[in-house]
Amino acid sequence: MYYQYRRYYQLWSLENPKKDILSFISFFSDAISRVFDLLLTPLYLRNVEKGKGVVCRQRPSILVKGRLLIGNDVRIWSNIQQTRLSVFHDAMLLIGKGTYINGARISTKQMVVIGCNCTIAPEVLIMDSDFHDLSNQSKPGVSKPVIIDDNVWIANRATILKGVTIGKHSVVAAGSVVTKDVPPYTLVGGNPARVIKQLN
Repeated sequence: MYYQYRRYYQLWSLENPKKDILSFISFFSDAISRVFDLLLTPLYLRNVEKGKGVVCRQRPSILVKGRLLIGNDVRIWSNIQQTRLSVFHDAMLLIGKGTYINGARISTKQMVVIGCNCTIAPEVLIMDSDFHDLSNQSKPGVSKPVIIDDNVWIANRATILKGVTIGKHSVVAAGSVVTKDVPPYTLVGGNPARVIKQLN
């Protein structure tokens, strides 16, 4: 908790070099809110293997029947919409350090790996399974791992489907439906998602 508070104070000091009374009051009220977030996070993530500095802002929906591993300094926000993480029997969800998730839905029946320092926006849907057969809903669907490499940004309402690998430093545009692999340093968009341009 001290580590998080100290880092927050350092950021605030950089943004407010004069440290006037109004900005300090704002800082103090926000700091109290953040302390509550830090205190409630272990309750929200009580069935989860997590690193240091993990913070939830507002309560996420967590279903863990397999393994959910969260790296250091991950932020799970539910400000705009509740974040939903569902890990079914014998499945695994791995979230790398420094990743920020706000209002996304992630469901896995096999494996979803999210790298370090990724940004996943509200209403993003990531799932590694069809969950049921197309012709017979009582039969299980096909599942294939989803791999999202480091420093990937997935914008609002994008959908990442089973078997997809997204390369490092790539961007998925808002509303995209990703059905195929995305190379590193690439911007993709559309339904189905196609390469728009290469990123430096």
